[in-house]
Amino acid sequence: MLTEIAILLASVGILAILFIKYKYGYWKRRNVPYLEPTFPTGNNTSFFPKGVAVGKVTQYFYNEFKARGLKIGGVFLGIDPNLVLLDPEDVRTILIKDFNSFVDRGIYMTKTDPMTVHMITQQGSEWRNARVKYTSVFSSAKMKMMYDTMKQCFTNMIPTLDDSAERKLDVDVFETMACFTTDSVGATILGVECNSFKDPDAEFRRLGRHFFEQFSPIDRTRLFMTVYFPDLSKKLGITNVQKEVSKQYIKLIKDTVEYREKHNVSRKDFLDMLIKLKNSGEQLDMDEIIGQTFVFFTAGFETSATTSTMTLFELAENQEAQDRLREEVIRTFEENNNDLTYESLMGMKYLGQAVDETLRKWPPVTTFPRVCVQDYKFPGSDLIVEKGTKVLIPVLGLHRDPDYYPDPEKWNPDRFGDRNPKLPYFPFGDGPRNCIGSRYAIMQIKIALANILRNYRVLPSPLTEQPLEIDPDTFVIRTIQRVYLKFEKIH
Repeated sequence: MLTEIAILLASVGILAILFIKYKYGYWKRRNVPYLEPTFPTGNNTSFFPKGVAVGKVTQYFYNEFKARGLKIGGVFLGIDPNLVLLDPEDVRTILIKDFNSFVDRGIYMTKTDPMTVHMITQQGSEWRNARVKYTSVFSSAKMKMMYDTMKQCFTNMIPTLDDSAERKLDVDVFETMACFTTDSVGATILGVECNSFKDPDAEFRRLGRHFFEQFSPIDRTRLFMTVYFPDLSKKLGITNVQKEVSKQYIKLIKDTVEYREKHNVSRKDFLDMLIKLKNSGEQLDMDEIIGQTFVFFTAGFETSATTSTMTLFELAENQEAQDRLREEVIRTFEENNNDLTYESLMGMKYLGQAVDETLRKWPPVTTFPRVCVQDYKFPGSDLIVEKGTKVLIPVLGLHRDPDYYPDPEKWNPDRFGDRNPKLPYFPFGDGPRNCIGSRYAIMQIKIALANILRNYRVLPSPLTEQPLEIDPDTFVIRTIQRVYLKFEKIH
């Protein structure tokens, strides 16, 4: 009996090895240059043990293939083949011209958890329907409607900065910016007062902090499973959202929707639009309301807070640029009777350049995937990209390539004074599936920066440990080190 079991186990082991070798021979069989993988993570070192940020991994892929003079290269995430694109024109072709062959992102979702089903993860017609429904939320007209609410949310930050300036304290900039963006997103998307500055442990700020910052070994295991074994994860009911976050957020949204419907409460926010769609016969249920509001809430506060933080950090390190930007801000305020309008804010040229340069050096999403949804002949080659193959766009690698941006580690807003449109620049993706909330994010960031620079000089703090490194525990860009700065009142 024991002998039979041993033979069976040995046979299974041999078959498993042969299967893995076959999978890892995928690119070789197609004559595509590739990096040698290692089971079980393939070429990905982002997981166990705590390793390298995803963006740095794909930047490594990019640099390795570019050193060989290649435009494409094959890698493996787990045992799944992924094609890495190096040529910006190929990237634009995939994202824009041949978008219909690469509609899906291939990011994990499971219908058993509504928190994972939203515009970032939805596929095919489901995504198209959602995009059509929600595009109007982020029109210029809606941005103007949200503008005054965002400005009001910024005033909640002033006592914190004034107190820090008066007492010469070092400010944790990300936490401060996250409080502002949480309040702003809460007010404009969900119609709730988050009060993050008055209560740093307020419900929505706590949820955001938990979702992005507090990763336990169990959380890492779940992420590992959903990335490398998505089909098995779905069968096991594994989700990539922490259960406590999911439980609390679902209750918050259900309670809010039920209260509004019961008391006929109507507000000019995103949630109100979803409730009206739900009650007007549209194909929209509570699960979709939960998923869509969750992604707009989390994406809206986190990426804007990070970009604001990194812009302030770079300005503190570049005082001449800070002075130049402050002059533009003060001049614009004066031209508008000290009441900055939406149009005047968005029209500030150097402010736009500063934000654009931060998004180049510190792109919110350092890598994004697309899934081939139908066999596709790759331009200029005989390669057929098979249906189901994932394509990786290494944004960080492209944005920090010295051939496109000389001295790429240097923050220099003048790069965007008269930028060549052919240069790679994908902070919000591109094409029909670019970030739907990019204008919203830019408006938030500019409101914070303009009002801060009008009133404060931002200075480096010795508490910030440099050089800054990208945190491997988050799927959006953030530094391992906390960014501290000093704020000096100027009038």
